[in-house]
Amino acid sequence: MKKTIPNLIGLMAVLLPAQLSAGELAVQQLLDQRSCQQCDLRQADLRMQDLNGVDLRGARLDNAMFYQADLSGARLEGATLKGASFARTDLRGASMQNLDLSRGRFSRANLSGADLRDANLKEANLEGADLSAANLSGAKLESAILAGSRLDSVVLAGAVLDSANLRGVNLTKTADLSGASFKQTDLRMARLSGLDLREIDFTRARLLKADLSGANLKQARFIDAELKKVAFVDANLHGANFEGARMHGAKLKGAKLEAATLRGMELSGNLIGVDFSNAQISRVRFNGANLKDAKFRSAQLEYADFEGTNLYGADFTGASLHRCNLRKANLRKTRFDGVDLEGNLLEGAMGLHQSPVN
Repeated sequence: MKKTIPNLIGLMAVLLPAQLSAGELAVQQLLDQRSCQQCDLRQADLRMQDLNGVDLRGARLDNAMFYQADLSGARLEGATLKGASFARTDLRGASMQNLDLSRGRFSRANLSGADLRDANLKEANLEGADLSAANLSGAKLESAILAGSRLDSVVLAGAVLDSANLRGVNLTKTADLSGASFKQTDLRMARLSGLDLREIDFTRARLLKADLSGANLKQARFIDAELKKVAFVDANLHGANFEGARMHGAKLKGAKLEAATLRGMELSGNLIGVDFSNAQISRVRFNGANLKDAKFRSAQLEYADFEGTNLYGADFTGASLHRCNLRKANLRKTRFDGVDLEGNLLEGAMGLHQSPVN
């Protein structure tokens, strides 16, 4: 009889599982029931797990690891995710609106079709992530890393991308960028051609060698922006503000700069046929530029420097020129109808012919 009790205890130990912790029970519930609302899954190791379509609304997922897990279609509304890792995670179609995902790790994650409206993604790492068709309208992406990410058909309406890294990103197929902000954003070598970028703020942005050909940039702001070697070919820059921008070597052929503001900057290279009509041009250096057939009709120019510039066939009809430097400029067939050139520097200018001031 004495041997029976120990044997019974041993048998129970074999038949009954060890007591699970609350966290382990929550993980087990998630895997078994595909739902764990309001669960405490902090620091849970869910790497490479099949969590397709799970319901984690309101769950505490801080510092959880989801590396290479399948969370496609997951519901994560109201969850806390501070410090969670989603590198290479499948989050296709996941519901993540309004979440605090600041400093989140999403490198090479698949977020295509995900709902990230109004999400806080400040300083998040989204390098190489697939964001095609994702909804990021109103999202906060300040200082986020998006270099190498895929942004086909993404919605970024009203998104804040100030100081974010989008170097080399192709934005030409984005669905909506209306109201987005790119202040101090790194857009070097980015592709934005043909996009509707009306009233977008690019203040102090870095756009070295970016392609904005054919883009609608009406009323856009490029104050103090780095625009060296940017392609603005055939772009609509009506009313755009370039005050203090560095624009050396920019390609502006066929660009429309009517009513634009250009102050304290340098423009050089091939500017044939560029339309500056009604523009506000102050202390701009055009030295040596080719402005053949350019239009400055009714433009306001003060202290503009055209020394040595080719202005053959350019049209200044109705323009106001104050203290401008036209020394050694080629003014053959240049039109100055109704323009008072008194007080401007004209020494050595070639082919000057001025119609009488009315």
